[in-house]
Amino acid sequence: MSQKSPIRLSVAALVSMLVLSACHHTTLEDRAEQEAKEFTQRYCPTPVNNFQRTDSVTFDRKTHTFNYYYRLSGAADNPETIKKMRAKLRAALIDDLVDNTGSKTFKDQGYSFRYVFVSEKSKEVLFEEELTKADYQTRR
Repeated sequence: MSQKSPIRLSVAALVSMLVLSACHHTTLEDRAEQEAKEFTQRYCPTPVNNFQRTDSVTFDRKTHTFNYYYRLSGAADNPETIKKMRAKLRAALIDDLVDNTGSKTFKDQGYSFRYVFVSEKSKEVLFEEELTKADYQTRR
């Protein structure tokens, strides 16, 4: 065997690894889907805090939307109160999203964030809001 054979073998192995890793490229959509899935598996349902808990987080690849599902209980589980507080709830969601540095990459790419709040008692949707780039870039 000549001395060039081990070098050629190393180069061939390196090229093979590069080709294989290129085929396994993770897209931002893959990352978003994985992060939502891992959060749900690891933390959901979260403990009740301020009369709400997070039931799950999902990601819709087609629309590039994160979906956050919450369950309201106790004093917050009141359709009339939610109706009266709708504008304040929306403003609080925008503020939280703007301040959330963990979602910066997704916000920079214009992803949407949808929030669904469900009643513990009736299981009905009490509040649903989708925030788009136009919402969180202008902060209201």
